[in-house]
Amino acid sequence: MSEAAEINFRWAWSLLDGLVSAGLRNLVASPGSRSTPLTLAALRHPGLTTEMVVDERSAAFFALGLAKASGNPVALVATSGSAVANWLPAVVEADMARVPLILLSADRPPELQECGANQTMDQIGLFGRHVRTFLQLPPAEAETEWLARLATRAMATSRGPLAGPVHLNLPLREPLVPTPTAPPLGAAGPRWRSERNQTVVQPSAAPTGTGAIVCGSDDLGDDFRIAVVGLARRLRVPIFADVLSGLRFGGACDATVLAHPDQVARTAPSADWLLRLGGAPVSRMVGEWMARCGPSQMVVADHSRLADPGGTASEMIVADPAAMCRAIAGAASPSGWMDRFAALDQTATSAAEALCADDRPFEGSLLRRLVRALPAGTPLFLGNSLAIRTADWFAGRAATSLRLFGNRGLSGIDGNLSTAFGIAAASGPTVAVVGDLTFLHDLTALALGRRHRLTVLLLDNGGGGIFDHLPQASLREFEQGWLTSSNLDPLAAAHAFGLPSQSATLVGEAMAAVLAGLERPGGSVIHVPIDRDASLARCRAFFTGSATS
Repeated sequence: MSEAAEINFRWAWSLLDGLVSAGLRNLVASPGSRSTPLTLAALRHPGLTTEMVVDERSAAFFALGLAKASGNPVALVATSGSAVANWLPAVVEADMARVPLILLSADRPPELQECGANQTMDQIGLFGRHVRTFLQLPPAEAETEWLARLATRAMATSRGPLAGPVHLNLPLREPLVPTPTAPPLGAAGPRWRSERNQTVVQPSAAPTGTGAIVCGSDDLGDDFRIAVVGLARRLRVPIFADVLSGLRFGGACDATVLAHPDQVARTAPSADWLLRLGGAPVSRMVGEWMARCGPSQMVVADHSRLADPGGTASEMIVADPAAMCRAIAGAASPSGWMDRFAALDQTATSAAEALCADDRPFEGSLLRRLVRALPAGTPLFLGNSLAIRTADWFAGRAATSLRLFGNRGLSGIDGNLSTAFGIAAASGPTVAVVGDLTFLHDLTALALGRRHRLTVLLLDNGGGGIFDHLPQASLREFEQGWLTSSNLDPLAAAHAFGLPSQSATLVGEAMAAVLAGLERPGGSVIHVPIDRDASLARCRAFFTGSATS
């Protein structure tokens, strides 16, 4: 082995060892030549759990899910060229959803740039403003002590105050393959320490008059749930809780937390003031209702990226949301205010129960039954497009505590299965609910099913069902341009990846299959064919208030 190969390996080892000493525990890599020193160092490092994923796009979303569920940064390794470019969708999602990732891209050295060398492109600043910082490292050298300090800073930056991805680009010269034996573990670098010294800022004026609390798609944790429900009870106001907030499920919720906020928002009276926490809600109707409410609208988050897509906020405050809820002093809303929302919510609950009572499968009945059938604490990933919206519309409020996940940073359907597999890797048996196009878009993720326990509930309405609810449905070219149904046989696809699968034609049959899937050692797919016309009719009956038992 040449001295250059030894330097490459010790360089990679020192960088990874610094990341490990700063708290890194998981790394996801895709096979490649130029990244050999990094991959080999990761596989040999006793402090790292390394997952190999062939498809770089899937690998990046898998790392995203792993970081979401664990709350810790996860590292990614890929070889140079288009391999790194495949990370972009997951990097942008991590940016917008504030998920910590450490991106370690192998690169050709300077002498191979701009000369037509194979598998070489400009990787400097590849992800632009979608990373918290970018560092172009020099080619590997014998001096490595400073890498531990760099790794510590990279980990700290990825964690916050605005969490997100950090990109390190590492040019490596050949030869790339070192000796079969690993060097001794280097000295650990300085350890990262978490320090949060947020000061609660009081709003400029205490809320008075009629009010409401809106909790978006961020799950802010158990402490927040207790604090926000306590505030709502004290001020006698409703909570419009997004399905991903976690507020609708578990012991902390009660009638103060609306079971069907989207439906209530369609006819609810406007409030004098709003307290908005945890990002923007999935529901378009809740957003429109917020725009009709009074000018006193306070947005609070524990990071600088505060959500105000409608431009209606009167105050934007960076503070701990749970502490803010405990600190707010205000007058309770007038008698009868909360009763008006409770009555609307009860009407919506009765309509949802009537529409979801029989065993014919449609998205609403499946999601409503699922959140009540899963064991407490089960991680549940809701795919984008119609799956998450149907959950928001029909799941309601349930006593079972669940861990809800979704990719709502940019709300794309790409990489949803890979993200869910990452969540399963961090959390154990997990359920993912996705539509047929989302399933097709991330088909290679099924290769992860041999190692990770993810049960996929596939809602197959023939493709593009979300567009039935949008203006595109009125176009002459609707079926050609937006439904985009595929000829994929999902059971055959699952079989091709060695995963057990089955079709379910009844809601009860699907629930039994999901529960059985949670007991399996790997992944599985449950395919539920759905009549799109009947599904749309049920949704319209719910929205118009014409549902009957």
